[in-house]
Amino acid sequence: ALIRVEAEQSDVYRREHFGPIAFVIETSDSGRAIKLAAGLAREKGAITAAIYSRDEAVLAQAEDAFSAAGACLSENLTGGIHVNQSAAFSDYHVTGANPAGNACLTDAAFVANRFRVAMIRRPAAD
Repeated sequence: ALIRVEAEQSDVYRREHFGPIAFVIETSDSGRAIKLAAGLAREKGAITAAIYSRDEAVLAQAEDAFSAAGACLSENLTGGIHVNQSAAFSDYHVTGANPAGNACLTDAAFVANRFRVAMIRRPAAD
């Protein structure tokens, strides 16, 4: 389901939903959208995030916000997005530095806050 909500309707999109469900949250501008999404990632958790923009300033703002939130970010990628992009090439599953990064496929003694990873991906320019 694709559900459109206003940014003020946070009681709808701030809780867990089992899907497939995607929310389209209307905001006043891209800066507000990034702040809202990164804030939710930091508070509630997000394994990954995606942004699509041609504006380098918007992409830079998203990079800063999602890095601070501890969520991996995919920029302008077409096709499938790797939800566990850092886990695909490491010994961690659901790697992240926010509440969503709460599982791993290894012994807890090995993990022990060894490191945390948040990445940014963008396709190479043609």
